[in-house]
Amino acid sequence: MSGKAQKLGPRVTVSVKRGDYDALNAIADRDDVSVSWVVRKAIQDFLSRHRQVTYRKPEGKTLRAIDRA
Repeated sequence: MSGKAQKLGPRVTVSVKRGDYDALNAIADRDDVSVSWVVRKAIQDFLSRHRQVTYRKPEGKTLRAIDRA
């Protein structure tokens, strides 16, 4: 494993919709950064906004169903 990979931590692989992928690339190009950087920043922002929030799954619903609601 390279030193950079060790510095960043575990690797995560996700699939995104084509439009989201295109938007990520446009943001990365505009700001002269990598798509990986944009995604890491988005994750950091999301986590900082939601650290205090406890997500509960309503009875009879899956998390996937909640995401669509």
